[in-house]
Amino acid sequence: MTKNAVVPKLMIVGAGVLQLPAIQKAKSLGLDVAVIDIDPNAPGVCYADKFYEVSTNDISGILAAAENYHPDGIMTLATDMPIRSVASVAEKYKLYAVTPSVAQRATDKIEMIRCFERYDVPHPWFEVITFEEELKDLLLKHSVPFIMKPNDSSGSRGVVLVKDYHEVRDAFLYSKSVSKSGLILVEEYMQGPEVSVEVMTIRGETTILAVTDKLTSGAPFFVEMGHSQPSQLPNETIEKIKEVAIKAVQAIGIDNSPSHVEIIVTEDGPKLVELGARLGGDSITTYLVPLSTGVDMIQACILMALGQIPDIAKKFEKGSAIRYAECKLGVLQKINGVNEALNIPEVKHVEIVKCLGETLTPIRSSSDRVAYVITQADTAQDAIRMCENALGKIKFDIK
Repeated sequence: MTKNAVVPKLMIVGAGVLQLPAIQKAKSLGLDVAVIDIDPNAPGVCYADKFYEVSTNDISGILAAAENYHPDGIMTLATDMPIRSVASVAEKYKLYAVTPSVAQRATDKIEMIRCFERYDVPHPWFEVITFEEELKDLLLKHSVPFIMKPNDSSGSRGVVLVKDYHEVRDAFLYSKSVSKSGLILVEEYMQGPEVSVEVMTIRGETTILAVTDKLTSGAPFFVEMGHSQPSQLPNETIEKIKEVAIKAVQAIGIDNSPSHVEIIVTEDGPKLVELGARLGGDSITTYLVPLSTGVDMIQACILMALGQIPDIAKKFEKGSAIRYAECKLGVLQKINGVNEALNIPEVKHVEIVKCLGETLTPIRSSSDRVAYVITQADTAQDAIRMCENALGKIKFDIK
């Protein structure tokens, strides 16, 4: 950048740990960065050139901040609801992002699955309920097991598998307790390998960068406890997964955005779980994709937000993995062995999420997880094995 060049201005909605990689990357690219967050102590605030203390879901507040800042681009990272704010600013100031109607379909689980139904994208059966009185009719139409989830939550909050008729009411009340809209989506319980598909759509052209194998905590809460790339499923299955993912992106109407598409491979073939018009969280796009393909998806999203066409060609093919620690319940007193884990050559990152003195609770959502390890190896299988070796060296003293 020349001395007198105008520095591009990027607004990032969110300044928490999920958005931090984008803020740091944008600064490393020499951009002027403004961040939006309701928390003035959010970790990304100190890296930004300008901070606006506004909720990431306050569209009118963010529009006012954009009027003050005059960004050349706007984006968020790995979170769903702020996409609506991004879309509103982009529409008003003619920036590069999804439209508000696309943002609505991509963040409203009920609108999303109805869209899949309309465009013949494979999906589970579903019902929408609001009141406890509707449970009786639900059980006349569908037998257990099935899934209940809030219409507007993320991070597995409020998602529960109902396996027994006696669990229905409690499951409904649990899901409804975290549903802002009060709407509950009831879906077929799909069984089979679960994957996510990491996608970039640039000016209408969709490219799949990776298919990620997923490990969850299983019933009843299905919290993600690990991911690995590339998928170890058969090639024929992977091709079908890619076809369904592209069809889902097109059904939602995404034409200029990353997408994180979640799919379960059932006996009847791949079916959609849901789609996010944003980068995948859980270090999938911040670590795993770069480690397995050499593609920097964060930089690509930044450049795309600024109206540029990024390079998303794969540079190599390796294996990468993340695994979360499983710990006893109680108060976290001490942690040993982190340096020993980091000394393993394949280990690229170790993160302790909980602080000493915190009480470790059952894992019912992603915020309950304690620590994780990320690795890179020649194959996904080797990367997973090295994650497990590294976690074995980390000891948690819990009282």
